[in-house]
Amino acid sequence: MVKATINREHYACSVTNGSHDIVVDEPFDLGGTNKGFAPKGLLMASLASCVAITLRMYADRKEWPIEKIEVVVNIDTENGETVFLEEITCTGPLTDEHKMRLEDIASKCPVSKMLTVGHEVRSKVL
Repeated sequence: MVKATINREHYACSVTNGSHDIVVDEPFDLGGTNKGFAPKGLLMASLASCVAITLRMYADRKEWPIEKIEVVVNIDTENGETVFLEEITCTGPLTDEHKMRLEDIASKCPVSKMLTVGHEVRSKVL
């Protein structure tokens, strides 16, 4: 469960999962107060962090000597479709085979799976 609450301030939302709190907002040029990630940026952050965590778990399990994993996510539109572009940098001695395997594993993180499979969103105003 995640709950977002917005009052009259444009457009800062308090978001909580009951244990952690963050602020989500729009940038100044969209009328917001720029106090936190914009919703689209938060979605990209979810994907980037999920990929990084998934790759770290895999590398640790395989005992691969990766010191650092960085994942940069951008969004593009191709033929009217949204495309998430990931650039993954791993610091450590990796072979081409390691890199190919990590690319495959990146697509298996839970957030990647959610974004690539159609899901229904149901809204109900109470």
